[in-house]
Amino acid sequence: MEAAGLALGVLGAVGVLGQMFDGCIKGYRVFSTASNLGRDSERLVCKIRIEETRLWVWGRQCGVVEGKFEAHLAAGTWGHEGLKDLATEVLAQLLQTITDCNKLQEKYGLKEETPGSVDKEAYMAYKKSADMKSFKTAKIKDEWRLRARWVIADKEQFENFLKDLQYFNDSLEKLFPPGQVTTLQRAWTSELLQSAERNTGSLELLENASSGRYPGLTTFAQLKRLRINLDAKEPSKKILSTSELKQQQWRIKVPPGEDSVGTRVRAVYQRPQDTPPYSEDVPVLVEWIPYDAISDLDARLHLYQRVDNLSRMLHSCSSRHPDLHTLDSAGYLDDTPHSRYGIIYLGPSQSSAAPSTMPPFHTLSAAIENQGKRTPDLEARFSLARTLAIALWSFHSLDWLHKSFCSHNILFFSSPSDPCPRSEHHDLSAPYVVGFDSSRPDGLAEMTADPRFAHGEDLYRHPDSLGVWRQSYRKAFDVYSLGLVLLEIGLWNPKQSIRSMHKPRYSPAAFREKIVQGAVPALGSKTGSAYRRVVERCLGFGEEGLKEGEGMNPNQMMEWVVRTLESLRV
Repeated sequence: MEAAGLALGVLGAVGVLGQMFDGCIKGYRVFSTASNLGRDSERLVCKIRIEETRLWVWGRQCGVVEGKFEAHLAAGTWGHEGLKDLATEVLAQLLQTITDCNKLQEKYGLKEETPGSVDKEAYMAYKKSADMKSFKTAKIKDEWRLRARWVIADKEQFENFLKDLQYFNDSLEKLFPPGQVTTLQRAWTSELLQSAERNTGSLELLENASSGRYPGLTTFAQLKRLRINLDAKEPSKKILSTSELKQQQWRIKVPPGEDSVGTRVRAVYQRPQDTPPYSEDVPVLVEWIPYDAISDLDARLHLYQRVDNLSRMLHSCSSRHPDLHTLDSAGYLDDTPHSRYGIIYLGPSQSSAAPSTMPPFHTLSAAIENQGKRTPDLEARFSLARTLAIALWSFHSLDWLHKSFCSHNILFFSSPSDPCPRSEHHDLSAPYVVGFDSSRPDGLAEMTADPRFAHGEDLYRHPDSLGVWRQSYRKAFDVYSLGLVLLEIGLWNPKQSIRSMHKPRYSPAAFREKIVQGAVPALGSKTGSAYRRVVERCLGFGEEGLKEGEGMNPNQMMEWVVRTLESLRV
């Protein structure tokens, strides 16, 4: 497991700070790339990789990696000039710690694998360079390499080494404005998850190494491992009778007045209990996934397996990690008479004191088209845009493609305790992402079945993902969909919603061109140039080509989107 960016070295490491950072990364690499520490030390090495990635992402976000740290300070991006001295001091202490050969042996429980396997002269050179005065007149030369083969002789002492590394990273993170620290943490969490790829062994190691230290990383590693294990299951007839989450249809009752044929309905779920009265009524939301009644058994089993996997993934997803902004699933049902499956969602903040009925809900598209309420304040719209970007970034960290990210699949629930349910203002503080009927893991070669677009969801899809010659869906297409949602949030005009702007005569490519050339330029006067730039780059982003993606992979692109939206001020 190796973060892709770390293998590239530090491009543009200039000045004292850049040289310090470069030296720290090189010092880390001695341990994080070691293959001679033994099987029982893998977890400890993984902990070092976590700290190395934290440092790398810190350097990338504050501009050290690209040699733009001073420029960021001058622009007031995230701090004042005095932070440079503080950052340099912390990096100097880190460099001295990680390159002090004597301390590594005496304090941190390391020893040479064999006599002469550690180049102590190189370590002394690094240690000397870590002195602040030396750095002003000398640089760490590229030909200096730390040739070392350490063995962890005392694991308890080595834990002290890990605690010190964590302390230095914590100190560097505190230099960021408080509002940006969470995004920094999301960035290195996502980087580590991406580096583990779809290797369940690496994810389990990452989960164990982060346990007790970084609960967010632990949870995401668990969820991604669960996702991969579910994806590996082959459709089988056995699932028809063995699924724990399949609910009997009589347990779902749709109250009078609810449209039982609609895409989403409020209902009451008779959840079983072990004690009398052996069931309790729980308000739920059922989202229907229709299927072809005459489809063959293999196709039906495949869809059934996907529905079961989706329910397992959503079973406790949002409660385990709120960044996903999903509703927890209580299971699913097979409504054979109507040829559809139903994903059963618990209401927001479900508890024993929850109301007996699901609160009313509306979609983002309905809110935008509702002319009876005032346009939300710009600050509220910026916050909503940032929340949705974080949610999509979190899905992608799990290698989970949404495939139907649009305004119709973003819900808002009325609060039962709302003193003004008929307020003239929209409450955008708690969005929930739904509409996973066509979602699938990233990296699968298979093409999922075409979903049934009943509410214009296909208008939010990238042109290359539509039609007979459509390309296999990928993360960049979700980023495109996010761009259209952000466009609607920024404009907030019923006449400029995606559905309103579309005409039947438009091809997908022509509609995209109309959006880019006609609607996006109007954002500047309403939201400012920075927000407009985010939408432009989302709509033009491609996983290939430096011109469209500007050299970013999807993970880095989402990091940039969230950081930019986070920096917006009214």
